[in-house]
Parts: sequence; C-alpha cells; structure tokens
Amino acid sequence: MINDALQIIVAMINDYIGVAPPEVTMGSISLIDAFQDTSSQSLNDKVIASVVNIEQEATLRNLPFRKTIAGEDGAPRTLEQSPEICLNIYVLFGANKPPQHYDQALLRISQIIGFFQKKNVFVPADTPALSSAGIEKLIFDLHTLRFEELNNLWSINGGKYIPSVLYKMRMIIIQHADQSEAAQIRAVGLNPQLS
Repeated sequence: MINDALQIIVAMINDYIGVAPPEVTMGSISLIDAFQDTSSQSLNDKVIASVVNIEQEATLRNLPFRKTIAGEDGAPRTLEQSPEICLNIYVLFGANKPPQHYDQALLRISQIIGFFQKKNVFVPADTPALSSAGIEKLIFDLHTLRFEELNNLWSINGGKYIPSVLYKMRMIIIQHADQSEAAQIRAVGLNPQLS
C-alpha cells in the first residue's frame, strides 16, 4: 500500500517535470554515496523520494471494534473487525545532483514544491491509479523541520545534506483483518437476580 502510493505520486511528479529519462525515483536517501552496480540502480543525478518516518494517525487510534450496519433485508447486523490502522508517511525528496549542477538541484526541489502547491489532494476520481491500489485519498502537507530536527534527520541518513523538501503524506489505511458476524447487544443494564 505504501509502495503503491509513492510509486503513483513519483510517476505523476515525473510527468509534471517532463524530462527523459525520469529524474525522480524511489530509494533510500541514506544510500546516495553507496556503489550501485548498474546505471538503473544509481541514485546519482536523481531526485530521490525516500520514506523517513511512518506514524499512526493519533486522532483515529480508537476506532470501534464492532459496527452495526443494515443487512440486505434492512435488519441490523453487527460486524466485528480489528480497527484499521491509519498511517501518515513522511517522504523526503532530495535532489542528489553533482556540485556543478547545484542550480538544477534547486530547480527540481522548486518543481516538486510547485507540483504539490498546484495539487495536494489526490482521489480516485482525478487519479485513477489510486482506485486500483485501493487508496481512497492522499493528502500532501509540506512539513517544516527546525534546524536541530534537520540536523538529526541528515545525521541518521549519512550526514551529507542535499537540497531537499519533506512532505507528510496522509493517510494510508491498512486493513487486512477478517470481518465476522457477531450477536447484537439487545440491552445494557443490571440484572438484580444475579447480584
């Protein structure tokens, strides 16, 4: 689910930038200095989209285990299912360009910011690939880091800062639990004969 969402967005950003071969690729930003065997694996001279954090959406942690719906005959049915997990994904876009092309790195970061400024909400109606991936909606918010946080982020990713921008991608919903039918609760109260 996370990989599908990021692949769809990366493809759209590449279409928006409009250069061949595509400049934006998914990868680990911590490997920008690592040796890659083939040019297709190389992260040199690319903009790398890298997941740097995954968090559960705090406001949706206490979803109900049971829900009542109307059956085909109109009668109420109670279903039990482990609540879905709603995730926010932090995606770092880093422009790994050679030093002599620093202006290109800044241009690519500007283009990514422009892409999300133009459109930051994606739904299946305007992004059909989301439907086939089972994603209802993606929202991208620019996430600003303080200098200490930025230093920590780049320290854990190898310490070499490159022009970059961080976005919070909301929400990926993970639901793999089976649904089962349960008995309905008919009444709540005390039974004086049981005390």
